[in-house]
This record gives sequence, C-alpha cells and structure tokens, in this order.
Amino acid sequence: MYLRKRIPSADDSTLINLAVNTFNVNSTMFKETLKNSKEVIVICNNDDDVVGFLCYRFILRNIVYIDYVVIDPDYQGKGVAQSFLPDMIQYARNLGVKGASGFVSRKNSKALEIFKKWGFQPIMTSSKGTLIGRKI
Repeated sequence: MYLRKRIPSADDSTLINLAVNTFNVNSTMFKETLKNSKEVIVICNNDDDVVGFLCYRFILRNIVYIDYVVIDPDYQGKGVAQSFLPDMIQYARNLGVKGASGFVSRKNSKALEIFKKWGFQPIMTSSKGTLIGRKI
C-alpha cells in the first residue's frame, strides 16, 4: 500500500463512488467537496487500485479541516488508515499545519472511536455529531 496525490481525471469517479457508497452522500455535493479541497491524498493497494482517500482544506493559515477519510469497506478494520497516520502527520507538519479538525456524524460512532485512537479529542457535540480536533 502507498499514498499519492489525487489525479482528478483518473481518480475522481472512483473517489465519488467510494464516498457515495460508504457515506450515502449526494454525488453532486461530494464533487463540490473535491473541488474545494486543498488536497486529496489517495491510498492505493499494491495493484495500484484506489482503496481509500483523505481530503482536507485549510480553515486558518495553519489549521486544516478534514472533510472525508474514506476506506473501501473491503479494507476497513485492517489497519490501513492507521498504518499511514505517522506519514500523514509528518506530511502535515512539513506543510506547516499545527492542527486538524473534522466532524463525525452521530451515525458513525465507530469512526469517532478511531479518531480518538489517533489522538483527536471531542471539541463540541451536537445532535448531528461531534466536532473533533488535535494538535499536529
């Protein structure tokens, strides 16, 4: 497995399908998320197939907001995202990022527990979910 930057012409249809199928989001809305992302980091298996991705945008000069972390259901629970966490943190530090935040839907309590294991802390909870954050 390896990480690489998104190639829109080659990756977008796969990324859209992963997001729509995993989170049941509207494809038009997700296309807008991709368009507004600062960067999309793609996770590929050894056969060069896309098995996941992370997209983010800057909300302050050195704070990012993670819009999506998506892992293909066939690869979930196998430590794929966890294995890349140190690389992603170092990558963010090299960009000058000091903190990361995101929002986890109340319907996705499993993801909240995973983010907590990655060092994210709940900042605020609403009826729709939890705003999380961590220092980088």
